[in-house]
Amino acid sequence: MSGPGDHLSVNPDGINQDGRRIYEAADYTDQIVTHARTGRDALGVPWGEKGDYSKQMQEILGVAEIFLWELLRYIAIAQRQAADGTLQTARNFTNAEGVNVDVSGSFDPRTHGGRR
Repeated sequence: MSGPGDHLSVNPDGINQDGRRIYEAADYTDQIVTHARTGRDALGVPWGEKGDYSKQMQEILGVAEIFLWELLRYIAIAQRQAADGTLQTARNFTNAEGVNVDVSGSFDPRTHGGRR
């Protein structure tokens, strides 16, 4: 006899719905980056373009800014990959559930399946 916690249950439809929300997070990340870059580009070079100070700032902050945009791009890619994996997991659970329903009937000797 089984009791509470003696079984595993999965809600593939819920996983699928939540997995699609991860795509929304990736799209939102893209929107944030686009908005931030548009505002940043409108400023031009905030530390100027002439002199030693400008050169030092460009070497440090210019490179950091490039890394920031790349990092945010990678985050959006990772979010989409996570969504892909989550949706694939939901499909796998759905397929497994279908197979489990089919397989369970084959253990009944009256249906000429399973061991006798």
